[in-house]
Amino acid sequence: MNRAIGILAGGLTAAGIVTACATSHELIAYEVPDSGTSPAPPFTPSSADGGDAAPTVTDARLLCIATACPAPYATCGDDYRCSTNLSNDSNNCGQCGKECPVEFGYLHMTSTCVNGTCEPVCEKVTRYMKPPLTFADCNKVLEDGCEINVSTDPNNCGACGKKCADGVACIDGKCGCDPGFDVCNGECVDVRNDDDNCGACGNACQTPPDAGAAPEHMHYGCIDKQCGQLKCDDAAGETWADCDQDQKNGCEVYVGAVWGSEFDPNNCGKCGKQCTGDQLCAVTLTGGVPECTCENPQHTRCGSVETWNLDCYDLLNDVENCGTCFNKCTAFTSNTVAACRKGVCEVECAPGWGDCDDNPKNGCETNLKISDGHCGACGNRCDTQAGQPCVDGQCAMAECDAGVQPQ
Repeated sequence: MNRAIGILAGGLTAAGIVTACATSHELIAYEVPDSGTSPAPPFTPSSADGGDAAPTVTDARLLCIATACPAPYATCGDDYRCSTNLSNDSNNCGQCGKECPVEFGYLHMTSTCVNGTCEPVCEKVTRYMKPPLTFADCNKVLEDGCEINVSTDPNNCGACGKKCADGVACIDGKCGCDPGFDVCNGECVDVRNDDDNCGACGNACQTPPDAGAAPEHMHYGCIDKQCGQLKCDDAAGETWADCDQDQKNGCEVYVGAVWGSEFDPNNCGKCGKQCTGDQLCAVTLTGGVPECTCENPQHTRCGSVETWNLDCYDLLNDVENCGTCFNKCTAFTSNTVAACRKGVCEVECAPGWGDCDDNPKNGCETNLKISDGHCGACGNRCDTQAGQPCVDGQCAMAECDAGVQPQ
């Protein structure tokens, strides 16, 4: 007879054996050494208790080859065997074919699959050039959906139950505005320096009737809540600065973000910001504002302002600029991804896929998550004769019919 067999949590150093356990299973287990001393516990806590707590060992159980899909996996429609996870698939939630609805009209909600059940989820409504509007189900009544806009509700500002002080508005989920800002038309506005809301909402500044012509790149506007003050132009990308602090010559330095030009390398994007060496002061593809190119020593400047493609790249690792500027690495075959390593383009399998036939012409043809012959890795074959499926990259196992064995 065999000595006691089982698998302890974390595994044991033991001789593997295989024996029969039930007509539809094949036992895969380990032999526990038959000695006069107990084996060392296979798991020791290493959490906040510092390992002082007593070691925990789970019941020793026999695992056998499974021939059916283990929960929560199932075979739905024409999908591969056991490839659908019913616990989180919103098209097959809890059972094949059960779709979680996504449209609820004015209720400001959708739903997703959580633990095999379609759970309602409150939505965010995107807005152009503004933060999204966020809704919440504060009364916990499903029939009226997500009834509260926590972006603007002063009684539920940013979260259910978070009330703003009396008379304080809720702006983008925050009670009130920062010091110096007032609420104008539902937005926080800097009334100290806003030409259209100078000192108060709606107080638009006008050029004083007795004022002469403003110096170059300047206008009469709002400074410290007072209209009629000379200030640098700053609108629609036309952003200028008075770096020499002499209003007679106006605002002489451009610090805006217009493409296709080089700017003052001694005042790059702001007064006093100096570029060094061969750096250019310009707007790059990804920068959006004038900057000294390239300040990161690992980057190389590519392109030019004349060709409208100026930017800085890491030529050792950038898949779009590998080894040289604008040398894009490409993956041409199925289920492969391009990579750049040390300036050399490489092609590798996408996560979950393998080139198991060693034929680069057809790419990474094998889905390692569902392939019975290549489960989790090329060559790792499940027991297809017994009907063992590959589930999420692992050959399915189940507790044997015998259950817990005596120790």
